[in-house]
Amino acid sequence: MEVCRLENVSKTYKMGETVCPLKNISLKVSSGDFLSIEGPSGIGKSTLLYIIGGLLNLDEGKLYIEDKDVSLLSDRELTTLRGEKIGFIFQDSNLLQALTLQENLEFAQRISNKGKCDTRRIDELLERLGLSERKGFLPHSLSGGQRRRAVVARALINNPKLILADEPTNDLDEKYAAEVISLLEEATKAGSAVIMVTHNTKWAERANIRYRINDGILEII
Repeated sequence: MEVCRLENVSKTYKMGETVCPLKNISLKVSSGDFLSIEGPSGIGKSTLLYIIGGLLNLDEGKLYIEDKDVSLLSDRELTTLRGEKIGFIFQDSNLLQALTLQENLEFAQRISNKGKCDTRRIDELLERLGLSERKGFLPHSLSGGQRRRAVVARALINNPKLILADEPTNDLDEKYAAEVISLLEEATKAGSAVIMVTHNTKWAERANIRYRINDGILEII
């Protein structure tokens, strides 16, 4: 089943004083796909993820999430779509600072699942990511690596159709980096699609489809 599709997408953005375009990108992503997008810093990898997540407007082209043309959605409809269909792993923490780690996960579940909360799923992810003893902590009390793992847990908590992972292994030691990649692989086997931006070739090789951005153009490796 198709999860998202880009048709001839272009976007110009600035990195400092440099103008960097993404040019005429077309991409189809289906359930079970695990895509990696590689390339040096500043080449547009994260920008492309923000576009796919509906967080940046396009200069040209079309973005579809499942069968919905994102350009035709209201802000409220787009927010609902993101909450129900997409899990984001950003480099910056998107945890709510006034809530504990467990409360963050419960809040994410209730928004997506109409008030329902699956404590077994929360406990499973916290255990896998070595955070069980930190579930009562506020985000500012966690280390950088713990916050990173907490963001992964929040992204995966509702088994989203599409997972957008921006350098998900940053700040993690080998053990937990491998665990995060395993969780992403398991998500694809359960029917999710994963698009992962990474500069780490070892983890990129775990994807079943590899791309790179070269001079603003998305190329298959």
